[in-house]
Amino acid sequence: MAHRASPATAILRRRQALGLMAAIGCAAGTPARAEEAWPARPIKLVVPWPAGGPTDIFGRVVARELAARLGVPVVVDNRAGATGTIGVQHVARSQADGTTLLFANTTAVIGSIAALGEAPKPFDPVADFAPLGLLVETAVVLWAHQSTGLASFEQFLARARDRAQPPVPFGTTGSGAVSELAVEQLGRHFGLNLLKVPYRGTAPQVADLAAGHVQVGAADYPVAEGHVQSGRLRPLLVIGKERLPELPDTPTSAEYGITEPDFTIWNGAFAPAATPAPILARLRQELQQIGRGDAFRAVAEGKGNRLIFQAGAEATARLQAELAGRRAFDREASAHQG
Repeated sequence: MAHRASPATAILRRRQALGLMAAIGCAAGTPARAEEAWPARPIKLVVPWPAGGPTDIFGRVVARELAARLGVPVVVDNRAGATGTIGVQHVARSQADGTTLLFANTTAVIGSIAALGEAPKPFDPVADFAPLGLLVETAVVLWAHQSTGLASFEQFLARARDRAQPPVPFGTTGSGAVSELAVEQLGRHFGLNLLKVPYRGTAPQVADLAAGHVQVGAADYPVAEGHVQSGRLRPLLVIGKERLPELPDTPTSAEYGITEPDFTIWNGAFAPAATPAPILARLRQELQQIGRGDAFRAVAEGKGNRLIFQAGAEATARLQAELAGRRAFDREASAHQG
């Protein structure tokens, strides 16, 4: 009669066999357990600007709405610095598992890289990211503090062309920022005498402009809206092709013959490029619904903004075109300075 092992011995042998199978599986490159379902963990939404700016405001609504739809926490992580490069680079190097996403604007994704010229790039705006959805466009406006006495773009031109006076200080949100490039474009086109004053983000720039610490600045309408209503800031020019309904008497740069490149700002969400296709599809679906929802429309519709939704190949094509346009603009600027 065959000898039968005791129950305790049988359990021990079974555990040893399972351990051996797991070890063999890991050695062969096969996971010892099935991949966890997504989303099973909290998601981090990186915003590469300080809190309080338009990208941060839009990003926080997206995070709140996305959390409700996915059933997991979505936490905003403000990683400001280097014109948005620090936060964008962090996401580009993150694990592509759908737990680290980016909510950024044109300046952080395109402008910061174009401004580097031939220098080594910390990330590739096209190769390193999968666009989840560009959600909103915003026009940049040239503003003057009330203390300057400037009430129109023509008055600004006269002051900035006067070489008998010091350069006009203008605030920007850093190298490669749309606000900086737009004013540089005006300076080159009209032969203006300007002094750049860079800031780490739109919110601190507009705060200093509203306080009168800098005379002129370029920023999107939503951030400056309260200061316009109080009379501290005056609109001089809309950088774009169409007048804003909120500023019907303010002319556009197109009316002065400036149409290219297009310096409209967009805000949108991205994932690392290697993120699995099913996760990308789910995120794009949810973001499209969020962009159409009441919560996002409440902060993004009107106020100088235009709601859009561009994702996948359409968004990638736009990134490629804008990157090429910015690089051409920077090369022209370098040649002009030389």
